[in-house]
Amino acid sequence: MNQPLADQRDSPLWRAVGSIIVELVATREIVVNTAPDYVISYICRELVAKKLVTDAAARPRPARGAEDR
Repeated sequence: MNQPLADQRDSPLWRAVGSIIVELVATREIVVNTAPDYVISYICRELVAKKLVTDAAARPRPARGAEDR
């Protein structure tokens, strides 16, 4: 199995998809039988490929303090 896309891990898109999955699992609307990162990565990748989200949403935020450099 491929590793999750690390370049999207700190993006607003990753956080939004991750929180949706957590909520759906908590309310027992879905069951995730694999590592959540793989599911989040797949959904993010598909949303980006289908151009359903902006490029900015998929871009990771700069590390804290990086903007000061």
